Amino acid sequence: MGSHEDKKHWYDGKLYNYFIDPATEETRRIISSLIEDNSNVIDIGCGTGSLALFLSKKCNNVLGLELSKKMVSYANSIKQERKIINVHFLHGTAENVSQLTNERFDYAIFSLSLHEMKSETRIKALEEIKKIANSIIIYDYLVKKNTSFKGVLNSTIEFLAGKDHFENYKSFQKENGIFGLLEKNGFMVEKIIIDKDTYAAVKAKLK
Repeated sequence: MGSHEDKKHWYDGKLYNYFIDPATEETRRIISSLIEDNSNVIDIGCGTGSLALFLSKKCNNVLGLELSKKMVSYANSIKQERKIINVHFLHGTAENVSQLTNERFDYAIFSLSLHEMKSETRIKALEEIKKIANSIIIYDYLVKKNTSFKGVLNSTIEFLAGKDHFENYKSFQKENGIFGLLEKNGFMVEKIIIDKDTYAAVKAKLK
């Protein structure tokens, strides 16, 4: 997708903020614990900006990148309401992020966004990230056998999100999730935090 395209969901904006964001509070704390104070970070697939705005407390500069214009608009409204000046939101895709910003970041963050992408899009996104960031933090599903309770639950949730979404989730699982992506793209794992036996937060850098 090009940066001019607009990814739309019926739940974008306020609905996402009220029903989804509260459940990701612990996720934000986990990701923040992997980041040093005064870092510069880019949050890929930032949604309503909840993580980016949370990180504003400890980071010098935070850029949120999001493919939904409605989400970007909503994130900007919250930013203005809270008078936060070190966070900026940008409509665009990770596939050409190096063309959208001249900044260099200490960390690029993918929080529950990589499993939503097509396999080839994930590869392109990580190639782009190598151009602008020193390290990467990925928070996403652990690969679970479909026969396990967690595996069945995860698959059901992703199935309900739609056919394309589910196909992308299945390819993410098939390619060994976070760890398969990092290995294939030349990243070395530095730290792993397992969350609720369902997700992992992984900090890595280029080998």
